[in-house]
Amino acid sequence: MDRGEEAAKVLDGVDGGGQTELEDEAWQPTAEFVHEPPVLEVTQPKGSFCQIDARFSVALPPEGVYNIITDPNNRRVFKNIKEVVFRKVLEDDGNRQLVEVEQLGRWRFLMLSGTFSSRVIVEQNRDEKLMLFDLAQQGMMKKFSGSWKIEPMLTSQMSSSTAPRESNAAAATAAAAAGSWVNFQQVIEPAIIPPWPLNGYVRGVTERIIREMLADLQRECLRLSLQTNPSS
Repeated sequence: MDRGEEAAKVLDGVDGGGQTELEDEAWQPTAEFVHEPPVLEVTQPKGSFCQIDARFSVALPPEGVYNIITDPNNRRVFKNIKEVVFRKVLEDDGNRQLVEVEQLGRWRFLMLSGTFSSRVIVEQNRDEKLMLFDLAQQGMMKKFSGSWKIEPMLTSQMSSSTAPRESNAAAATAAAAAGSWVNFQQVIEPAIIPPWPLNGYVRGVTERIIREMLADLQRECLRLSLQTNPSS
C-alpha cells in the first residue's frame, strides 16, 4: 500500500484495523441453521443479473437487530466479511447516518473459494429501522444495491412465519414485541456477465452467501436474546 492508498484508508468506528479475527484457514461457511433457514425468492428482473428477497423472523426486538446490522464491527457476526477496507461517516444527525464502506467478502462453494470487494454508500435511519445501500464505485460489480427493514413481531404472530406486515406502527410499538421481522432485498449484476451455464453457478454462489449471512444474523439474535432472557 503506497502513501496515497494509506491516506485514503479510513476506518471510522472499526476496531482492529478492519480485519476479522478468523484466519482464512479457520473460516467455514455456515453448516447449520438455528431456525428454519430463511426462504429466499430469487428472480431476474430486466436489466439485472439477480434479485434476492427474504422475509423471516428473529428472536430479538427491532432495536437490537438494527444495532447488529449497523455495527461498524459486525464482521464478528457476519463471518463472510474478511476485512473492512474503508469506512467513512459522511453525515450523522443522530438518527440518519450516511456512510461509505468498502468490504472484502469471501465465498466458498464446493471445492472453490475466493474473495470479492464492494464499496457502497449506506443510508441508515434508526427511527424507521431502515438501511439502504447502493454501489459507490463500480469494480467487480455493476449493480450492488439493496435494503434491510426491521419490523416488530408481536406475540400473536410468533406461530406464523408468513404473518402479514404490521400496518399500524403505533399499535405495533405499544404491543409486546416478541421479536422482529427482517425484510431483506438485494440486486446484483456483475461487471462481466458469465455465459451459460456458468451464470446459474454464479447465482447459486450468490444465493448461498446471502443465506449464510442471514443465518449468521439469526444465530446472533438468538444468542443476545438468551443473554437477556436466560430462562426462555
